[in-house]
Amino acid sequence: MSTYSELIIGRYYLITENEGEELVLVQPMLETSAALFLILHDAEEEVTYWRKKDDNIFEILEELSDEEALAYELLFDEDQADEDWEDE
Repeated sequence: MSTYSELIIGRYYLITENEGEELVLVQPMLETSAALFLILHDAEEEVTYWRKKDDNIFEILEELSDEEALAYELLFDEDQADEDWEDE
């Protein structure tokens, strides 16, 4: 079993927190001596939360490569650009 201490700040990970749950995309953003502050990237919103470094993760399916992370970010940059254009 993996723990949150294995995650690297600023990287994207596909994980299953608990057995039987859906796969989620998380991004650690801040590290303290005992915890991590993460962003959970959901289809409709971003949720922020804290986890203790020694909390278990059922499965770390994969760490997104730089190319995959950029492709993911560009999906939402295009959506934001469309929204900005519609607001004008």
